[in-house]
Amino acid sequence: MNNELWATIRRMKNADGLTMREIARALRVHRITVRRALESETGAPANRDRGPRAGLKLEPYKPYLKSRLEEYPDLKVIKLLKEIRQQGYPGGHTVLKDYLHVIRAGRQPASFLRLETRPGEFAQVDWANIGNITIGNARRQLSCFVMVLSYSRMIYIEFTLSQKIEDFLAAHVSAFKYFGGIPKNINYDNLKSVVLERSGAAIRYNPRFNNFSGYYMFNPIPCGVRKPNEKGKVESGIKYVRTAFLAGREITSHTKVQQEALEWLDLEANVRVHGTTHEQPMTRFQSEKDLLMPLTMYDYDCSIVATTIPTSQALVHFDSNRYSVPSQFVGRMLTIKATARQVAVYDKDRILTSHPRSYEKYRVIENPRHYENLLAHRKKARTSKLVEWFLALSGDCERYLKGLIGAELHLPGQLDKIQKLAGLYGKSDVVGAIGHALGYNAFGAHYIQNIISQRRAARNMPEPRQVVLTKKPQWSEASVEESDLGQYDELFKESNHD
Repeated sequence: MNNELWATIRRMKNADGLTMREIARALRVHRITVRRALESETGAPANRDRGPRAGLKLEPYKPYLKSRLEEYPDLKVIKLLKEIRQQGYPGGHTVLKDYLHVIRAGRQPASFLRLETRPGEFAQVDWANIGNITIGNARRQLSCFVMVLSYSRMIYIEFTLSQKIEDFLAAHVSAFKYFGGIPKNINYDNLKSVVLERSGAAIRYNPRFNNFSGYYMFNPIPCGVRKPNEKGKVESGIKYVRTAFLAGREITSHTKVQQEALEWLDLEANVRVHGTTHEQPMTRFQSEKDLLMPLTMYDYDCSIVATTIPTSQALVHFDSNRYSVPSQFVGRMLTIKATARQVAVYDKDRILTSHPRSYEKYRVIENPRHYENLLAHRKKARTSKLVEWFLALSGDCERYLKGLIGAELHLPGQLDKIQKLAGLYGKSDVVGAIGHALGYNAFGAHYIQNIISQRRAARNMPEPRQVVLTKKPQWSEASVEESDLGQYDELFKESNHD
């Protein structure tokens, strides 16, 4: 490896920011060679001065390079190197880079004609990246949407927790409402929310943005590639926001900073004397506001829309959180429509529920009323099991059950009490009491308990004490299958015979 190749590889990596694969492809060398050059702190000793010969190699291609730069002044070295190599250029990257530097040094800096637009004609929009903000257990990206009316320099800003197209469109709607109208044209950088693909003058717009601009009937005008001067007013607006509003401000709450921003717009930003117009934006706006296009009757729906199927716990997932829905809709295909402030769930066109949107992560946001239907089903199932258990006690229980229903008593409560009596005194005592109560048409758990207590008192039997386990209270509710003690009598008879 010679010095020229070593230096070229390192310059392409560190100055041009190319990857090893890109360098190897451009120079037609193996990636191992590229890696060795990057790992070596010094190049190989030069055997001879290659400068003049390398310059001569480039000479035949200089007319082509000049014409290409006249048409496309910002072409990269790596692009031009690839083009002239296809034409047979045998030289390296360094000579070409030095030559381009000489040409570009002699170019005159670009100049721009300052244009003033008519009132109501134009606005400019862009994002400002602010950093991150902590919300509960989550870190969220904080961005600032900025719209500036080109004539008056009236500015609107809105802080968002993402730069998704839904937030982008919703911020437009807020800006239109703030200004009380819609500019006829809006300038943009080539944001993915606006432009999906561009080839010269041919532009393929983001379909949802295209629909949005058609709804409000303004004309989107993307800036030329690498021509930030075409939206210089919003660039200046962002710089002003950073220096006059954000500098020295600690942001701890997304909601709070937005409230403070709206106050700042009304009390400072839009009533200051602008450095270019030497007038207050609010004063110039008076001759612009009536020339803006009128607001629509209904706002464009900027919601995030997604389909979902609730889990068995009647929860739907959205943005790392879970939200409850009425339990009867478990397993059905539903639609989520989320805005910056709320998450709504629909069954086709019918809204089922809405929750305040959480920007934390892994939270469960519930409405207890959503489980009422589920609890009712559980109670019904519990009653069904109690009835089944009660009827299995004896043949008299069916008549007693009809009597309980006829007495208009709360059936689940009565059966639950009788089941607890069986656990305390034993099934045989409860069955005997039921048969006795039937003879007197005495229907109710309290009759059963009184009969059992009287019979035990007649036999001088004390009332049993219910065991309560304080450390494991749930064990106190455990039911134990009653054993037939007659089996033990048979065993004792057999042992006596032996």
